Amino acid sequence: MNDSPFINLYLYDKISEKQILSKLEFITGLKTDSINFPNQDGILYVSHIDFSQGFKTEVSIYWPVDLNNIVDGYHIAKELSYALNVPILFDASLFDSDAMTVDGDDIWFLTMCNRQLEQVNIEILEDGIDVCP
Repeated sequence: MNDSPFINLYLYDKISEKQILSKLEFITGLKTDSINFPNQDGILYVSHIDFSQGFKTEVSIYWPVDLNNIVDGYHIAKELSYALNVPILFDASLFDSDAMTVDGDDIWFLTMCNRQLEQVNIEILEDGIDVCP
């Protein structure tokens, strides 16, 4: 899946991979596959990492190029935030070529549990990522 489009989502709380996969399948209607929960019928490939600082869980979701017109990163982030009741941070430039500043910087959003998006600045921590105060 090297050339597949993808999104990295950073969840404020630690959430189990199994719970994330279940909600993701419900939101997208697509089967998921991961190292810990393999599914040969999976369309979306998901990786899951926990951090000790800042936003506690990173979820990377990859999809086939031919689903680019169907899979919407903004929708996934907002709906997953709502379904898991957790704020989610993400870099929109990974899947949206228009999501860059004039200087070429990535545009980061925080989606709250009410599906609202807020543009934010981020800081990279030693073991994680967080929103700048």
